[in-house]
Amino acid sequence: MRKSKVRYLFISVGILILYMAFFPSLSPELAVRKSLLLKHPVLAFTGEVSEGRIHNDPRYGDLYVVPKADLPFVYVKKNRLGWIAAPGGSGP
Repeated sequence: MRKSKVRYLFISVGILILYMAFFPSLSPELAVRKSLLLKHPVLAFTGEVSEGRIHNDPRYGDLYVVPKADLPFVYVKKNRLGWIAAPGGSGP
């Protein structure tokens, strides 16, 4: 590859990583998996994420459950840009 193509590729990958790290996710499941990525990288890709019983809570958002995680309950709230996961907990 030419030097300019390699530079363009690295810049594109860098912008994609920054977008994934700092902007909200497009779906609630992706928001939960992104919050798991730093704590449990393997679980973020292989773990089961299921919806909880709480939906549209005005304060916290929607509840999602990750059974194999240390803190299995994660609230996900939608804003105008996408979905953001709140810090997890051990119970709703």
